[in-house]
Amino acid sequence: MLDKKYSIEIERKWQKEWEEKEAFKFNRDFSKPLYVIDTPPPFTSGKLHMGHVLSYSYFDFDARYRRMKGYNVLYPQGWDAQGFPTEVKVEKKYGKLNREEFRNKCIEWSNEMIKNMKRQMKLLGFSPDWNLEYITMTKEYHKLVQLSVIEMYKKGHIYREKHPVLWCASCHSAIAKAETEEKEEKTNLAYFKFYGEGKDIVIASTRPELLHACVAVVVNEEDERYKDLIGKEVKTPFGRKVKVFGDKEVDKEFGTGAVMVCTYGDKQDLVWQKRYSLELIEGIDKRGRIINSKLYDGLKVKEARKKVIELLKEGNHLVKIEEINHNVKIHDRCKKEVELLPSYEWFAAVRRYAEKIREMAKEVEWIPSHGISHIMNWLDSIDWDWVISRNRIFGTPIPFYVCENENCDYVEEVDKEELPFYPEHAKNKVCKKCNSKLIPETKVFDVWIDSSITPLVISGWERDEELFKHAYPTSLRPQGVEIVRTWAFYTLYRSGVALTGKKPWEKVLLNGNVLAPDGRKMSKSLGNIIDPEQLLNEYPADAIRQWAAMSGAMAKDRPFSYEDIKYARQFLNKLWNAARFVENSLKGYNPTEGVELRVVDRWILSRVSFLGEELEKHMENYEFRDYIIKLQNFVWKEFCDYYLEYVKYRIYEKEDKAAKYTLYKVMEHITKLLSPISPHISEEIYSNVLGKESFVSLSEWPSPLLKDEKAIEEFKTANEVMRAIRNYKSRNQLSQKEELSKVVIYSPQKLKESLEEIKKTGKIKEIEVIDEKELRIEIIR
Repeated sequence: MLDKKYSIEIERKWQKEWEEKEAFKFNRDFSKPLYVIDTPPPFTSGKLHMGHVLSYSYFDFDARYRRMKGYNVLYPQGWDAQGFPTEVKVEKKYGKLNREEFRNKCIEWSNEMIKNMKRQMKLLGFSPDWNLEYITMTKEYHKLVQLSVIEMYKKGHIYREKHPVLWCASCHSAIAKAETEEKEEKTNLAYFKFYGEGKDIVIASTRPELLHACVAVVVNEEDERYKDLIGKEVKTPFGRKVKVFGDKEVDKEFGTGAVMVCTYGDKQDLVWQKRYSLELIEGIDKRGRIINSKLYDGLKVKEARKKVIELLKEGNHLVKIEEINHNVKIHDRCKKEVELLPSYEWFAAVRRYAEKIREMAKEVEWIPSHGISHIMNWLDSIDWDWVISRNRIFGTPIPFYVCENENCDYVEEVDKEELPFYPEHAKNKVCKKCNSKLIPETKVFDVWIDSSITPLVISGWERDEELFKHAYPTSLRPQGVEIVRTWAFYTLYRSGVALTGKKPWEKVLLNGNVLAPDGRKMSKSLGNIIDPEQLLNEYPADAIRQWAAMSGAMAKDRPFSYEDIKYARQFLNKLWNAARFVENSLKGYNPTEGVELRVVDRWILSRVSFLGEELEKHMENYEFRDYIIKLQNFVWKEFCDYYLEYVKYRIYEKEDKAAKYTLYKVMEHITKLLSPISPHISEEIYSNVLGKESFVSLSEWPSPLLKDEKAIEEFKTANEVMRAIRNYKSRNQLSQKEELSKVVIYSPQKLKESLEEIKKTGKIKEIEVIDEKELRIEIIR
């Protein structure tokens, strides 16, 4: 029997039931169509944020729906456990430890974080098969990652080289372009003299601290001011001679139109250094301090900038200083500026395979369809290969040995039998090229190397040939727009182009971010963060899930709405009260077929049947907002406001079997249709009101019950009449139970079959229907 009120305790009960009975366990039955969801493994921060709540609700709606449609659903949950933030927290707590101890502490910390996030996922009613859980920090996962990279190395995708890379001095590691953000800030544009024979040249630069690493000056080849200097040498303020080159890429309008090339101030410096085979001077070390200047070595970059301006003033080389706004690259993790520094690193050859990645992206269905533009735009902007190595400890170790002889480029991959590989347990090896000692690589992989093989991991790659044959490509990759250029791109490259030659997924479903209610990005500094834990204490999970469906944030950012979540809670209460009425009405009733239905019954059975077909189309197209709003409107406005009122006299006065049959069937349909979005209340009603012993979440998607267009048309008019009667009573401050003497209905519909419902429900002594083209109602008290 249903409680008087719907409560969070009811949700907890069903969560426990699902878990204890392993309701959503994957079944290795390959005779059924397989549906595989490549779920994002969230970073193990310790708690979910509202973006997780939104996006993971979407995955769960889809998984629950597909089960009801007869699919064998493979819905795993993974955890992305390795990264800078964990190392920072563990080092802050424990200080410096040896490599193995530090990794073990990171694992302990991550396991605690996973435990809490997993608890929150269960409270939200998410239904992955927890037996298929994977964590990127485990030895099993390390082995698969290392094996995948070795395979790529053998195919020529992976190489090691000393090359300028984006370097974060704060995190002491190379990073990829995708890990950077642009930040606008005020800075000084310094104008200072370079000296030529008979003619000086003024340079404008925001990076005067790199003067000691200046290797050339470049001017536009068509700039009349400098044509006579091209090919000649000029001296820097510190006495170094450099050559002047003419190049069409120089912006004549910026500064003075003359640019000093340093190694390396920015990406353009790298282009010119390669183009003109210029000398390489390392001007900044990996701690972010100046080297090789003889004048200001050891200073941090910004300190050196001030020092150089002082030196320029002292030597009378400085012309002027202007304050300007310009963009700098920062590391998205620590928000500190990054530099271009030469370093021996490992790279994946994405540029060489850009067109193959592009073609494979076109084989995938993107939802919404314009979502593919995110990856196409990113492909257009690729100008160097993916640096995949990081100077950290808590990551997947790179499974290679390198020669200790710096003049030898020999590299040897770890034997497959040695995987998973950890450098602290490496074997002693000798270089086959120069006979020097081989040393194990101590760097680890970029975390996107780990997560870019999730479709392979979940489908049994290299472990379960039969599963892999059926499960790859996976059915769906749901993910956020903001990680298209990383997770989607790297997965297409690694799992698709490099390792299998097949697309990783059939479809990609993109969601946007959740903004604060004021439309701004949620942040601690603004104090506008919505905490899922707090929501779970205040609202039922089924209301939170309905909020997610109502958000409809497909590839768009959307502000959080308290109004939507409150409405969802009201809806649950409305449905609950309706279910209690149905429960009381069905006491002692055994569902029977062959009853003689009234037109009002045929109307509501037809409406719920047509609704089911509409909702199925919305779910197939991932249109969750349309789905939940149409279902809410039907339950609240048609079933509760009209049908339940029409049917009460039949329940109370004559124990009408047709009315009970209809109530049973419509409530069964509603609970099935609602269960992908709000499974807890659906299970409770399905079990207690309808007496079902199985889970509604595992029942079959409802088939149409009836399709009577005439009944729908008649009750469209009857409902208009009832609305007019209710409004009349409200306007005249009458109780809805107040009896009316007479109602005259002018209508093109004869309304023969619905007059009894109107009369009984509206409390009307006499009804007269007069044939007329337009509906009009006259009420006599």
